[in-house]
Parts: sequence; C-alpha cells; structure tokens
Amino acid sequence: MKHFGKMVLSTFLAACLFTTPAFADPGVVGPAGAAAETSAAEVGTAPAAEGAQEAGKVTATSGTAGTATDGPAAAAGAQVTSAAGTAVMTASTGTSAEVNAAGAGGPKIVTTSLFGGGELMLIGSQAASQNESFLITSKSGKHIMVDGGLPEDTEHLKEVLRQRGGKVDAWLITHPHSDHVGALTNILNDPASGITIDAIYYNFAPIEWYWANEEYRAQMVVDCMAALSNLSPSVNHPNIRKGEVINVDDVRITVMNEPYLFQTNAINNSSVAYRVELNGRRIMFLGDMGVPAGNSFLNEYKDNLSELKAEIVQMSHHGEHGVDRNVYEAIGAHTCLWCCPQWLWDNDNGGGVNSGKWTTLEVRGWMRDLKVRTHVVAKDGDQILH
Repeated sequence: MKHFGKMVLSTFLAACLFTTPAFADPGVVGPAGAAAETSAAEVGTAPAAEGAQEAGKVTATSGTAGTATDGPAAAAGAQVTSAAGTAVMTASTGTSAEVNAAGAGGPKIVTTSLFGGGELMLIGSQAASQNESFLITSKSGKHIMVDGGLPEDTEHLKEVLRQRGGKVDAWLITHPHSDHVGALTNILNDPASGITIDAIYYNFAPIEWYWANEEYRAQMVVDCMAALSNLSPSVNHPNIRKGEVINVDDVRITVMNEPYLFQTNAINNSSVAYRVELNGRRIMFLGDMGVPAGNSFLNEYKDNLSELKAEIVQMSHHGEHGVDRNVYEAIGAHTCLWCCPQWLWDNDNGGGVNSGKWTTLEVRGWMRDLKVRTHVVAKDGDQILH
C-alpha cells in the first residue's frame, strides 16, 4: 500500500447500463435511457471543472506528462479489468498483468499484495443502482459480511456466499436502508436460502424514531427488525457499543460509534462505522454517514485521531453527500471503495458527465488532492483485493 511502482494503464471499453437506478437514496430516480459510452480504466479523471474528460479514454504512465491522479489506479500488483473480466491494467511490480482466472463474468482481481491470504470483495449491485455489499475472508476462510445490498441483489449475494461454503461467521450492519439490508432481510426470511449466519451485529434506534424522522422508509426498518427478531440470542447481537471488539479468526473488528440520532437525513446519519483489521491493514467502513454524523465522528476521536487511521476507506453515502473532506483527511487512506454505479460515478443524470445534482465529482477531486492512488468502484462489478 505504501510503495507503488510504475503504472501502465491500457484503456478499455465498458458498456455502461443505464436504466432508472435510484440516486444515492433508494426511490429517487437516476438517469433513464442514457446511451452506453466509452470509458477508461481511469487512473484518474478530472474533477467537475474538467468533467468532459471523465468519460473519455485515458492512457497514462506515471511520471510522464498527462498522467492523471484520481480514479481506480491500482497499487502495487493491482489490476483493473474490463467489463468482460479480462485484466487490462497492472501497476508494474516486475510481473505482467494476470488474466482474471474467473473468466468472463467473474470477479475482477484488483490487487494481490495486501492481505497475505485474506480477501476483501466488493460485491456490485445487480440493479444498476447504488448499494453497499462487502465480503471479507480471513486467512483460514472465515467470512464476514458488511451490509449486503438491495433486495434485487439477493440471488447474486446468495450465489457468492454459496460458492464460498454458504456460511457467514459475522454479519455487520451499518444502518437499515434497503440498499444496505434489503438482501440480508430476504435471506433471513428464506429458510431455504442455503446460507448459515453465526452472528449479526448492529445498533438500531427504537422503531418509533424511524417513524418520526423518516416515515417514508420506516417500513424497511420494520421488516428488517422483524427478520432479525426471529434469530436466536446467540446469533442476534443488537445494541453493539462504541469500542466493542469482534474477533473473527485473525480479523479484528472495532465498533467505532453508536448511532447519531439527527432529525435530518436521519437514517443515513445513524450509520455505525466499523474498523476492520486484516493482515495488519485497516479498512474503515463509514456506511452512509452525512456531514453532521461525520463531524460528530471526528469530535469523538479529536483527542486520539490515530484511531481513525486506515489504509482503505469505504466512501460514505456512495461517494456523494456523505461526510465532509475533513473526515477523509483524518482517515488518510490510500485506497477508496466506491459503492456507486457508472451514472453516479460520473454525476450523469442522463445528460452527460456532470449533468446531475450529485457531488461525486467534487469528492473525487478531494481524493485526488489527498493523493489517493487506488479507487475500486462498483460500476466495474464484483472486485477482489487479496
């Protein structure tokens, strides 16, 4: 993570599917009917002011004129793959790019040099919409899920888990929005799912708070709570507290906060953050924290900011209208995980790059300024960091 070789980026074509995805909150319609466009493997594309370059081809070699600095550039040993699943880019470490062994349609290998036998998998949305779904695998094969995605992601998530034995040792929930807990709720309600879960960890507010502050989405919380209530006490772990540590094999998970109960952007701001340590590397999951929650989060750790440091960060609220730049500065990550589809990555409401109201390009500019090298983006499908 700290040492990067030369990067050589080959451009690729990615056909971007645009239907009517939700904005960064389910229910708000995104771009409809936009044509597929040519995109690059994007070792950086420019921020909003230079948005015309976002969808264009980029070919860059580090240290040469024209090299861009944001976008999913890879760290040492990294690969960015085409939509067909074939590796087309590697950060040079003295070896050539390895073709994704999973073949067409399989997960894309982003890096092989981080986790010493462990694995972090970003699971892309099956609905051309934003979601949040991550699978962490310990060195000895224990599995930890973070959130899980939309109801529409259920079958794909079950397939991913079944391919790995169908057992989840720990399931972490950041907050109960449908693009985070929809698939999990379906799995819990399906006795024939073939998925076994040993423990689920979360901290929700009383149901009355959701009805009072976000009534139009409170039913999703009711449904999720009902599914969780059917679990045995040995599996169901509500009301986790700040500082609580969950150990799964060699993976150490720290609960970073308890829900912040703001009345605006209520459920997003109630997200619980988790710091996961795998092979000595920290991953910070922020859920969908907004600015008020992010500032409260920073304030809680103002006397011990080292607790926030992490090499990898999940971009809050899908990389737009989430926490402010100050949180990312405090975390100091070198790798960003973006749970966003192509249209949100490009701020495209159907009228082209930077035609929407989302702040993704601005946030991408922040991360470029903060010298982030690697971006793993859900628009490119399932991706694995080894």
